[in-house]
Amino acid sequence: MKLTRVLVVAATVAAAVVVAPQAAFAIPSGTGWSGSWAYTGGTSIQVTLDVPGAKLVANGWDALGVRAFVLNVTDTVADGKCAYVKWTGAATTEHWSCGSGTTVQVTGLPSSTNALTAVLCRDSTAHDNKTNCNVIDVPSSSTDEFIRTEGNGAHWKYYDGYSGEDWGAWITIGDVNFDYFGWDDSPSGQRFIESWLTLLEPTCGSGTLLNATPASALSHCSDYNTIDGLPDTHVTGTVWGTGCTWAYRGFNPPKHCIKIRVPQPS
Repeated sequence: MKLTRVLVVAATVAAAVVVAPQAAFAIPSGTGWSGSWAYTGGTSIQVTLDVPGAKLVANGWDALGVRAFVLNVTDTVADGKCAYVKWTGAATTEHWSCGSGTTVQVTGLPSSTNALTAVLCRDSTAHDNKTNCNVIDVPSSSTDEFIRTEGNGAHWKYYDGYSGEDWGAWITIGDVNFDYFGWDDSPSGQRFIESWLTLLEPTCGSGTLLNATPASALSHCSDYNTIDGLPDTHVTGTVWGTGCTWAYRGFNPPKHCIKIRVPQPS
């Protein structure tokens, strides 16, 4: 059901809104770019990043908010360049993998209760020319244990030849999904975005695009399954969004939020 609805929206928007970009402002293709993090169990978490020619897969264990990871950094293209990762948790470390098909596994990283940020780039063999950098943020579960719920996470990807949107981004937190569907190369380098808030059980949820023009935000509580669309909007550069959930009933219930950013390909 949802896929059919999204395709109809995409076709309508493409026909009515998206026009040929001005060459001076064209956004580079994002084909091959993606990022994700998700709790695959109560104590396990996986983080991934992709750019053409480089890949990061990080598998982690979360002991009541104290997390540790093993990184696998892969150079996937024989072009004389390297895959580069900047990993920031308890400390910042840098790692490289050079040679097509070569994977470097990184163990012994310090455990951390901090939120973490991972950056994946292509780099020269001299390690002095980082390009095509992709980034992802993973919130701390030490400050909000509900983050550790299996299935919670955020991911985004560009579609290769997909009819309709160029990219999709999804936040899952408890019984709330916050979904973006974006089209790049709008005039003046803008990114046109449709957003959707889905409540799967009796609960409350809110979705916000933080740097949108016009501003885009929606908050809703429901006893039933429902889907509410946020206003269509535009963003120039990186897309920042937040999805939140809280109990439908209860006095002063706790609120849980996940933030996502979708970088602009470079």
